[in-house]
Amino acid sequence: MPRVTLLHGFLGSPADWADVLQQLPSGIECDCVPLLQLGCRSIADAASQLALRLEREPCDLLVGYSMGGRIALELAATRLELVPRLLLLSSSPGIDDAVDGPDARMKRAREDDQRAAEILRDGLDAFVERWYRLPLFASFAAHPSFAATRMRRSQGESTFWAHAVAGCSPGRCRSRWDALPALASRTMFAAGTLDERYAAIARRIKASVPALRLEFVAQSGHVLPIEAPQRCSNLISEMLSHSIAR
Repeated sequence: MPRVTLLHGFLGSPADWADVLQQLPSGIECDCVPLLQLGCRSIADAASQLALRLEREPCDLLVGYSMGGRIALELAATRLELVPRLLLLSSSPGIDDAVDGPDARMKRAREDDQRAAEILRDGLDAFVERWYRLPLFASFAAHPSFAATRMRRSQGESTFWAHAVAGCSPGRCRSRWDALPALASRTMFAAGTLDERYAAIARRIKASVPALRLEFVAQSGHVLPIEAPQRCSNLISEMLSHSIAR
């Protein structure tokens, strides 16, 4: 039986994968990992904790969304033997100092420190209200599942998410653009066509590593597991079929 390990994103939970799992064919075993169990003091630390989990329970495909995708990519870059196939949804290889500029890393770290301070000062509910006003989430805010998802996320562990957003900031983790060529044959990046920021990152990835597979999900924004669960499940099935064939 093929086994899939799935990592949700910032503020999320394993419940974010519910609609994706419902669309998957029978006979696929899924482990939806709570980021809370990975500590998330840093991306590298979370990847190390994930490695311990996969050493006990190996997977055929590792799927990561957003922050979960950055953890999954870090693991693939450092422990390739644990990641036979890699599907990254709305994610990024990180800040490339040569392209993004010398100040981009420091600026992002400051922004995420401010987000952590807001969570601790105002509480998670107030932070979530502001967070989903960002243009990145415009299509998600119009989705039928938005209200229920927003409520679920506002009830999360505020101290954990404050530490995670600061510790796992792209401003503090190593760029993994250099790892992409070695991962190209086993990796797919997917981005929503309405997610301008991550669609641009995906195109940049494809230009940098033409052999890497890229998928654009039509009429979807950043929150692919909830906005496009059928397409996500199809991509998982496709990746598994390649893994089994291999």
